[in-house]
Amino acid sequence: MNNIQDEFQVFKDELRKLNIEVQKVVKVGNGSMDFHEVFYKSPRYEEIKTVYVQRHNLDSIIEKFKQAYH
Repeated sequence: MNNIQDEFQVFKDELRKLNIEVQKVVKVGNGSMDFHEVFYKSPRYEEIKTVYVQRHNLDSIIEKFKQAYH
């Protein structure tokens, strides 16, 4: 994986396995503190939720979702 779209596609695919639908990913911030705001729909909530992630932390965020949704 060498670009941001590929990384977030894997993130979206992993969340989809947990029945979580990623609505959109928006880049917030710039430079060395790149954050992305992820809007997602979970079966647990009626409204769309958000979480802020950094590219290099995607794997740990996926693990946290897996722990919370299994």
